Amino acid sequence: MLFNNSYEEITNSEANILIDIYEAIEYMVRHNQSVTLVGLGHILDIKPSELSDYLPQIITILTKIEEKNSIQ
Repeated sequence: MLFNNSYEEITNSEANILIDIYEAIEYMVRHNQSVTLVGLGHILDIKPSELSDYLPQIITILTKIEEKNSIQ
């Protein structure tokens, strides 16, 4: 979706949601919490069904954070 086409423009609100998702995932990983749509929804105050639209990005972000943490 957003990461597949680097030429695709995103709105400020989409960018802000992705940043918020990144920060929430980073928090959950740092505190050894399972990263789930329900957990993210609770932290971000967003319905899990709305977050499911961002599932590919969530998986990519989680993978990158886990890779970063395994290197350190």
